[in-house]
Amino acid sequence: MKNDVDVKSKKKIGTFELSCYGIGNCIGSGIFVSMGVGIGYAGKSICLALVLSCVVVLFAYWYKTLMSGMFALPGGRYAQQALLQPPILVGFSGVSLIFGGLSFAMYGLAIVEYATTVFPGLEAYKQWIALGIITLFFLTTMLGGKFMGRFNAIMVVVLIISLIVYIAVGLTKVDYSAIVPFTGDYFDYGAVGFIMAVAVMSFACQGATMPIDMTEDARNPKKTMPKAILAASAVVMVVYVLIGIVSTGILPVEEVANQNLGVVAESIFPRGVFIVFIIGGACFAIATSLYTTIAGIQYPLMQAVKDGWLPKVFGKTTKKNYPWVIYLIMYIIAVIPIFVNLELSDLISLFMVPTMVLNTINNILMFKLVKKYPNAWKNSFFHMPKWLLNLTLVLATVCSLFITVALLTTLNAVLAIVLVAVVALMFAYVYYRLKTNKVDLTELELAKEQAQLAAQETES
Repeated sequence: MKNDVDVKSKKKIGTFELSCYGIGNCIGSGIFVSMGVGIGYAGKSICLALVLSCVVVLFAYWYKTLMSGMFALPGGRYAQQALLQPPILVGFSGVSLIFGGLSFAMYGLAIVEYATTVFPGLEAYKQWIALGIITLFFLTTMLGGKFMGRFNAIMVVVLIISLIVYIAVGLTKVDYSAIVPFTGDYFDYGAVGFIMAVAVMSFACQGATMPIDMTEDARNPKKTMPKAILAASAVVMVVYVLIGIVSTGILPVEEVANQNLGVVAESIFPRGVFIVFIIGGACFAIATSLYTTIAGIQYPLMQAVKDGWLPKVFGKTTKKNYPWVIYLIMYIIAVIPIFVNLELSDLISLFMVPTMVLNTINNILMFKLVKKYPNAWKNSFFHMPKWLLNLTLVLATVCSLFITVALLTTLNAVLAIVLVAVVALMFAYVYYRLKTNKVDLTELELAKEQAQLAAQETES
């Protein structure tokens, strides 16, 4: 019996593997999409802004990290939500996934922006090429997960190699005297610009908490999971700062602001290497995020349909079980922003704000959860004096609220009003589905029971 247990335990993954998962989810498309926008706000102080972004995002998702140290919940994020949130918030989380289509548009446009640095003639057809890319990726979902997994794996390997080369070569060409912190024109873009850069770059710093979904496969998750999240956040911070140094320490900041990393890459690489970096690094980085998000979005949305948060028509499938209605709706949402000329910063804000609204609420709900399960907190990896816990939760609430408000200010008045109205309507819609008994809470209650059982085992 002991040998069987030992064999089983050896199959579990530890802190290192979990950290790599979190790092992989962070480093990639986000930095390629938002770095130029961040530099446009912060100038040479972008490196400091990146450090603060990583810290702010860590606290913005603090409720997830704290819960990972208190409970071993096999259901990952869904189990955390079941234990922490009232049904209306679970419903809002599911319905808000529809806005993932906005990120599809953002990624499609970003791929074309990078491609135009190699092939300038494409600029005139930017919108149509972005449309073609998104259409192609949606069509490949019909080929099944195995094909998509293999294709994505190839792109990820090339992406990692490209980033390593960008940093290694770039660091040898940086004028370090020009980017010394707190000297010269380090803060020439102003305090407001610096603060906005912290908020915008938070888009690139998400992902460190993603290992939570792998709790069931983790070895001693209440210890390894918190360590993995903290380690992933630290590694991402270092890598992003190195990218920031290269991006602002070679060319004048004015030439890099609101531009993509291809501007710097072209100045440090021979033409052939530059082309490989743009296609294999930048385009593949963005493509992997677009590809995996499109492929995976069907599962939580189908669950939302099954539970009754979305109308049954959303769940219609072909004879081969392909969810064509969901993908058609997501495709339409992805295409519209391409032809209304939204800036990347606008798309980042539209995509991030609903998430940070939820994070703000979840961080507040953690006050109650810790009181409900005192023994789980007492034995937690993060156990600390009550005053310090309350301080971290207040800081977490402030950080998530800060990102929400700051990103709202990047939008023009019309877009900000529309976004606030849409969020309000979504809450009203979810409330309506609950009150009219259109929602089947069976799955949610089952997840809550399993989460509570795991929590009670911790308490005993």
